[in-house]
Amino acid sequence: MPDRLQLCRSLLFVPGSAQKRIDKAANLPADAIIFDLEDAVAPGEKNTARQRVITALESGAFSSKQVIVRVNGLSTPWFEEDIKAMVAVGQTAIMLPKCESVEDIQTTKSFFNKAEIPLFVIIETAKGVLAASSISNALTTLDSMCFGHVDFAADMALNESDASAGVIYHSRCQIALAARAFGVLPIDNVCLDVSNEQAIREEAILGMKLGYAGKLCIHPAQINIVNEVYTPTLEQVEKATAILAAWDEAQQQGQGVFVYQNKMIDLPVIRAQESILKRFQAANK
Repeated sequence: MPDRLQLCRSLLFVPGSAQKRIDKAANLPADAIIFDLEDAVAPGEKNTARQRVITALESGAFSSKQVIVRVNGLSTPWFEEDIKAMVAVGQTAIMLPKCESVEDIQTTKSFFNKAEIPLFVIIETAKGVLAASSISNALTTLDSMCFGHVDFAADMALNESDASAGVIYHSRCQIALAARAFGVLPIDNVCLDVSNEQAIREEAILGMKLGYAGKLCIHPAQINIVNEVYTPTLEQVEKATAILAAWDEAQQQGQGVFVYQNKMIDLPVIRAQESILKRFQAANK
């Protein structure tokens, strides 16, 4: 698998029941493909979708891609067969929908047979948001925490699902904080406005400002915009390079703090600049 810890900007949902979309997904520029066995698949198509995803993984078409499979939820009759099949075939991370507790994580990982499989949990309910800190603490640095704001809005009996306002925005912030507090990658919610490029860009920019590492996508048209937002600009790279060079010089002079363009620079700032360079390098491999 590619190094998703450095590059996890765009994650595209692809219905496991849609063969044409599965075939096209291998050539899309998303950092990760999420084969969806849950919401995007009708109950009568669950077994067919699972087999199509297995076939896609075994074909080798996605060997250079980071692949995630969203299995059906723990309370559904398809969960156990989904996760056993995906662990057996390998070559994929697992996404757990509607995660609400540490016990949900423990149950899911009990099927991993001690293999180091990245787990992406989606927080989609009020109970999940309230447990976000304990859930994040139970994850590892291989794992990620995502926000599913549409199901959360339904759980809160809201009439709309605006991710930039009200309790949805509050929860969006809380999940990013909880993930970062325990070294877990936070992944932002989907943008439902598929054709509005400005809306997608604004949502992605806001998510990045909240501390998210990437964004869930529901249409290929969203990928390039999200990738652009989450990729450091040349101006940011040049500034980071200059600050790191000045840091090296300050270190040689025995200084732990110095001033660059009238701003104090210390170790936390240096780490941020190093992160910028790593993300830029990963995006331009």
